[in-house]
Amino acid sequence: MTPGRQCLDTAEGVLIALRHCTVDDAFREIVRAAQQHQVPLFTLADALVTAAGGKADCLNAAARAAVLAEWGSLLATPERFAVG
Repeated sequence: MTPGRQCLDTAEGVLIALRHCTVDDAFREIVRAAQQHQVPLFTLADALVTAAGGKADCLNAAARAAVLAEWGSLLATPERFAVG
């Protein structure tokens, strides 16, 4: 399994835990958000996993902004992942 796919699986797990949804629903939500925000899928997945871990070290500003817009209210400490 590639590192990108592993990260995507972890991001799906984050959404399953936050939203209590299925794996398929989580995958579709990540794909939709990546398309809507024009961010590569694996980049967005990495940013979501990073944010869920309470870290602000995602280097891709567009991915950070997308995660905050899509899931900031669901994350325990969205202010730690704020853009700006």
